[in-house]
Amino acid sequence: MDKDTLDDQTWDNTLGRLKSGQIPAEEIAHTIVRLGKPFDQSKIIAAKDTVAQFLNHPDSWVRHEAMWFLTAWGRLKEYQSALIQAIRTDPDVDNRSFAATCLGRLEEGTGEPNAVSALKSAVEDEILDPLLRLYAYGALRQVVIGTSNIGYSPHERTLLDIDWDWVHSLSPKA
Repeated sequence: MDKDTLDDQTWDNTLGRLKSGQIPAEEIAHTIVRLGKPFDQSKIIAAKDTVAQFLNHPDSWVRHEAMWFLTAWGRLKEYQSALIQAIRTDPDVDNRSFAATCLGRLEEGTGEPNAVSALKSAVEDEILDPLLRLYAYGALRQVVIGTSNIGYSPHERTLLDIDWDWVHSLSPKA
């Protein structure tokens, strides 16, 4: 089997094994990624219900790959609420930041009110990890403006770099 691509039979078998719980826990995240490559929207749609069951998996990397598969690759807006929930409650702060990134990508340029509200809340929440707040800010820019600003890297910024006037100007249901 080619390690970078899956033929249709292998892809179907892989999906079937994931669906039936035959994939070992340590291989689930990798399997989710393999189901998305090479990218084919019809395969994303075929696998979405199976992959969605892993959004609440105990392993943070599995949750990470499920979020990316469904929202960044799949652009499936039906999972927006799962991303918003992950921003608020995922036990792994890196996954919370990643959920913000996925939400920005999913709703890029739409100004979608629920996304704006959730991201704005995360940016303004002084109790949250600063890096999560910076990721939420980049995602908020992506949702409202249509770009996160290519030069914007949360790891190279501080909360002082946030345009607080702009953030505060956004209504909760912008």
